[in-house]
Amino acid sequence: MPDRRLCRSVIVFTTCCLFISCARYKPKSYVPPSSFKKQYLDDVTAKTLLTDYNNMLTPTPSPDTDEAAATRQKKVDRRNRILTELIALIDQNYSDFENRYYGADAAVNFGGDVANLGLTGVSSVTGTAHLKSVLSAIATGTTGIKTSYEKNFFDQQTRSAVVQKMRAGRATQLAVIQDQDHMKAPVVCPAGGCPQVPKVGDVEAHTVAPYSLETGLTNVEQYYQAGTIIGALQAIAMSAGDDQTKATTKQKANSTAQQLY
Repeated sequence: MPDRRLCRSVIVFTTCCLFISCARYKPKSYVPPSSFKKQYLDDVTAKTLLTDYNNMLTPTPSPDTDEAAATRQKKVDRRNRILTELIALIDQNYSDFENRYYGADAAVNFGGDVANLGLTGVSSVTGTAHLKSVLSAIATGTTGIKTSYEKNFFDQQTRSAVVQKMRAGRATQLAVIQDQDHMKAPVVCPAGGCPQVPKVGDVEAHTVAPYSLETGLTNVEQYYQAGTIIGALQAIAMSAGDDQTKATTKQKANSTAQQLY
């Protein structure tokens, strides 16, 4: 009878160690996210959001008066405000997700190790041979659960590498959204035409095209996808494929290059 009670207690303790964690990997926000989240949600989830935006006056390019320029800028500001609020909501959710992502890893690793060590230690000093065999079996099971969890749920990718790729992808996509061809672009070209952008890095000089809210929403969705585990694993695979292609191309070039000495 005491053996059964002890077995039950050990099983409950093991389960708690495996699936409960109070670890946090980030300090609390300087301002509670909920303070802004509700305001953002109320705005971007309005049923007439797109209708109201598209009904905003968009003056014809000619004549191009100060009033027309101010009206165009007002629509640009509204477009950018919607996109910024959506980005902020994605950032809040991603921050919570990343904290849980790391926390879950700590919970499984720490809980599994504690449970396994505890069970192994108890089995070596406790009671009957039957109880010892039960505790040893549970210890073996906790180790197997931990290994299976890490292998099957995360495809054997280390969390740090996945988070690194997610952060890099999010930063890259955000830089695209905020550049001169996107959030800094007009919604309609003025009478003199849309502005010219000089060459920057690998991007050639070109004329900026109008940037619509609908296109912006698509870009924000891509920003969200960059912060997902699937998006990160796809990016890792694509990066490895690109590196392989470059290496193969270089090897072919080396094989046909003339000997210089």
